[in-house]
Amino acid sequence: MNYIQTVFWQIEIAAPKDEAHTIEEFFLKAGAQSTFELLYAEGQTNNLVEDNTNLYFFFSEDFPAKAFIPMALATLGLPDLPFKVSQVKYADYLKEFEKTFKAFALTSKTALVPPWDKENPEISPQLKKLFLVPGMAFGTGKHATTQLMVEFLEETVTPADTVIDMGSGSGILAIAALLYGAKEAYGYDVETLAAESAATNLEINRLEYQKEFKAHFAVGDFSSLSGISHDPRNTVFVANILPNIFEANSVPLKAALQNCRAWALSGIPVAQDDTFGPFLKSLTGKDFAKREKDEWLIYYAAPG
Repeated sequence: MNYIQTVFWQIEIAAPKDEAHTIEEFFLKAGAQSTFELLYAEGQTNNLVEDNTNLYFFFSEDFPAKAFIPMALATLGLPDLPFKVSQVKYADYLKEFEKTFKAFALTSKTALVPPWDKENPEISPQLKKLFLVPGMAFGTGKHATTQLMVEFLEETVTPADTVIDMGSGSGILAIAALLYGAKEAYGYDVETLAAESAATNLEINRLEYQKEFKAHFAVGDFSSLSGISHDPRNTVFVANILPNIFEANSVPLKAALQNCRAWALSGIPVAQDDTFGPFLKSLTGKDFAKREKDEWLIYYAAPG
């Protein structure tokens, strides 16, 4: 699929926060190729007080979006939710994105660099450049959770490691792991556009660095983990999602955390630490650390 030239239906739905996951799951199963929740969108101030949030979905041009949306909301028992339907061309989306998205220091060691801003004089030559076109996938590097996760990978990965990234989005974490020496990376996301975006970003970095950067990006969820052959002694597991997704996948998540030498989970608001921390302790049975940035948390465990 040449998604750069593709036209998508863009659906915006204003929904109660406690219904967001149910709506997202329903729409993804119905064929949505990408989705994001504005409450957690990168570059936005997270609002954990308001009861409503805005959901965005992208469907292919041949999908009967205008007929589907009211039918879907009625099926979900939410017929009165306000929504908007419009069309967007991916190439035009990127063109608008280029006007505002510039290279910046992602961490104290890494710069995130879009291909159109490679010569930005404000980027220190001491920073390792991670080349990225986020597109419609989560992972522009501007969200605190992404920055915390990249810092973890900078400190943790070794040349022997296989890194598994669940909810890989734009591929930013898997690619960062490769830049810092990981042997290979696997990235899975439930969104088609995310997998394609990650593969594109991997190729950009391969060309820029003239290195193989062994990675595999695919559409998948936690059930995909059982298909990966890896040595737990040299495996790092990372996932930057949201608490309800982790909780809904507690069984495969527990297996993933027990079959690696180091792990990090993020996407958890500070306001949910009191519930998510004990949940995570019930899965690991071991102590772990956490860091906070801009009201978001990363939980992690690593040797040394």
